[in-house]
Amino acid sequence: MGNTNWHSVLRLQLVFLACLALLACSDYQRARSAYEAGEYTKALQIFVQLSEAGNSQAQYDLSQMYFQGIGTPKSIEQGWMWMNRAADKGNIQAMLELGVRYQASSSLENGEEMAFLWFQKAAMAGSPVGQYNLARLYESGKQTPVDLVKAYVWMSLSNKSGNPTAAPEVKALKARLSPDELASANQMIEELKKTLP
Repeated sequence: MGNTNWHSVLRLQLVFLACLALLACSDYQRARSAYEAGEYTKALQIFVQLSEAGNSQAQYDLSQMYFQGIGTPKSIEQGWMWMNRAADKGNIQAMLELGVRYQASSSLENGEEMAFLWFQKAAMAGSPVGQYNLARLYESGKQTPVDLVKAYVWMSLSNKSGNPTAAPEVKALKARLSPDELASANQMIEELKKTLP
């Protein structure tokens, strides 16, 4: 009898959580629909509510509205805040955009290090674009010392994740590696594949 009650309570909790997830999803869809219909003030209000509740996709969308001044006065500060919150919650779009924004701006403090950090986080989260960008950083040596082995590793992972742009890059990088470096890179790839999503 005790087990039956425990299972019933657990089922009830799971149903409740599923309902909350569906409600949040439907609220997000309402916000997107309002945005696409040009009802920016309404979209902004819903995105703010969802963002404050921790919805990382709403946080990302809200950051875009603030950056561009859509439905609200333009606020770079608010844009950065919501973009960082989204990225911290695992939103890959936000991670990639932060990497690009830091990389493109010479005026941001620690910009190069932050670009590297966000591309690395996106790469580790399984983003083929993040993996590609990280490989390019290792190859160019702009934000990190040149490391062709790591460049090959991340470019290979990007290619295996479905990024067609990476295929010729993998080939070119492979030609620049010694047999020992290639063996080391392949071992790194196998280890990383165990930890990537």
